[in-house]
Amino acid sequence: MENSEKFWNKLSKNYDKKAKDKAYEQILNRTRKYLCEDAEVIDFACATGLYAIAFAEDVKAIQAFDTSSEMIALAKKKANGIENISFSQTTLFDEKFVTGGFDIIFAFNILLYFEDMSPILNKMHKLLKPKGRIITATACLKEKRTFIGIFSGCVIYLLKKINILPFLKFVTIKELKKEITTAEFEILEADILIDKPATEYYIVAQKK
Repeated sequence: MENSEKFWNKLSKNYDKKAKDKAYEQILNRTRKYLCEDAEVIDFACATGLYAIAFAEDVKAIQAFDTSSEMIALAKKKANGIENISFSQTTLFDEKFVTGGFDIIFAFNILLYFEDMSPILNKMHKLLKPKGRIITATACLKEKRTFIGIFSGCVIYLLKKINILPFLKFVTIKELKKEITTAEFEILEADILIDKPATEYYIVAQKK
């Protein structure tokens, strides 16, 4: 088992309490207008299924996945009776995901865990139908912040260095947007959800 899976497995039991913050509520409110009843959706790094379960009634089907076995086990338990969500422990590069088969990909709180975002964004681009969309929220840990935010960033950096935290990429908003547009997406909506302890940035981008 990789260190990252061990880390997320340990967090799984208390994940929902920490994840349901002010950013979470805004994501729910902002995202629903982009959904429709015939949409085929991927929930990339779904954790305990918070978003998949919340949006299940708004779309046709959701394929939700995570690399953490404990997160997926909890998600399946919570979604008991919801028939249009399929949960699995896998990665974005699983061959079961059909190229050009999806209308929307949720990528909430995941992009910063990749040293190189390009392969991830390019894969999402391939999986989407023409004019398909990614909807993402990302902590931009390189943005200027308050003293508390800067201190938190230092703590994160140290924990990452001693392998207590998984890899975290420190990016600015500008850098994040450039990564997305370079991957042939057009940004339709972008805004700061919260700005402390770190800047969390929301983006809806459409496949060109």
